[in-house]
Amino acid sequence: MKKLLIVFALVACNKPTNSWPDPKPVEPVYIPTAEDSAKTAGPFMGIHPMGQYPEMIYENLQKQPALKIEDWLSAPVPLADFGRILKLGQEMEMVAFGGGLTAGVMNGGITRESQQTNYTNLLAHQMGIKNFAMPLFEKEHFNGTGYYVYRKTEDGYPQWDRVVNNTISVVPGSPAKMPRYAGKISNYGLYWGGTEWYVPGWGCENCALPTLLASRFEGHVPTDLPYNFIIIEEFFDRWMQGIRLTPNIGRWDYSFNGSVMNTGRIEDYSINYLLHGKKGVIFTVPRYQDLPYMNWYPMKNFKSVYISFNRNGVGDGVINTSKPFSLIPTPELDRRCKKYAGEHFTANFDDIEVIDNGEAYESDPATYYNQKIRDYAAEKDLAVVDLFDLYQRIHQGGYRTDDGVLVDGGPYGNFFSSDGIYPTPLGQAIITNEVIKALNKYYGAKIPLIDIAGYVKSVEPMK
Repeated sequence: MKKLLIVFALVACNKPTNSWPDPKPVEPVYIPTAEDSAKTAGPFMGIHPMGQYPEMIYENLQKQPALKIEDWLSAPVPLADFGRILKLGQEMEMVAFGGGLTAGVMNGGITRESQQTNYTNLLAHQMGIKNFAMPLFEKEHFNGTGYYVYRKTEDGYPQWDRVVNNTISVVPGSPAKMPRYAGKISNYGLYWGGTEWYVPGWGCENCALPTLLASRFEGHVPTDLPYNFIIIEEFFDRWMQGIRLTPNIGRWDYSFNGSVMNTGRIEDYSINYLLHGKKGVIFTVPRYQDLPYMNWYPMKNFKSVYISFNRNGVGDGVINTSKPFSLIPTPELDRRCKKYAGEHFTANFDDIEVIDNGEAYESDPATYYNQKIRDYAAEKDLAVVDLFDLYQRIHQGGYRTDDGVLVDGGPYGNFFSSDGIYPTPLGQAIITNEVIKALNKYYGAKIPLIDIAGYVKSVEPMK
């Protein structure tokens, strides 16, 4: 049953009481409930890279939260020493800006559980920060935007089911909106987002998905917080959107190089505006080739490979398969991989579906960007978390955490979730430790690391 909130107004008037006009009927305020859960499928499908293809999504499922993360978060930790991050007598006030990684995207969605296991929330726990506030979905809307889970398949190629129960409702309108979050917010992560969303006049009114998610932050102004420590995870989502949406990748594409190619350095106004001399941490950009998303359909499974691609409607390109290249996952790629299973693969794709060797070089964050991030960090006195190095080592195989947990970065491993791009709770904990190591080394801090083996044992339910 939908709830109605009736609003009454007191009207000041200098007329006699017997001449008051007839009151106008009061329109009820729409309050979304869990009954509207199924309506969220459309607006949030784009978070999962394959969610736009109905033929890749099979069944709707209902699932309950599986992790005991609230128990873990309530456990005490040793007192942290913040080194030179804070001045004498200061209290830590941390704020985070970034894309899907910082927002808590996991399995192609954002849920209360993925928000709680997000690296910023785990970091706040390890730092002993009590005032760090995640914009958590309400307990009754624990599945947030909904999410996707892998189906078991005989051929090994991915398929998904979508979890649709207890999701957040979307308030209808033009544009549609999510219910505004009422509490304090310290994490301003937003899928396909970054610092520019929180600088006056920089919001994007024509980007439907980010705008819908950003509506949850309406009325919140991060600069009103007295924050003295900032997390900046700015570039990764833009990189992935460029990979997925750019037909002919070149070195001047803003998605990949931004201000670096124009000036030779990072000059993002919004980052400088929010940073404003504060201490913090910034992330390098991982290679997309190290993500399961780019490895769901390995060409090594075929005896030979011949791929041509169209530019401007003309088949004028042929992939040199002796050099590195990538194919963007689509239903057509899925169909052809199944058609030619184990035999001679041949296809003609659109340019947007193919990343040839030259494009791979131009879109490699090691070519231009990551060193500029390090230069910027040195200039602004920021610690650097090297996600590029971490993801590369995990992709190469055999990576273990400091306490011996074996990490599998493959499509069905334990580091990446089912969207093939964003981490699992284990992956988020590993990233948290990388942040802590960077802070301890750069600022002379002493923040306790997460015991990863203990974290997995205490958070995951008994098998």
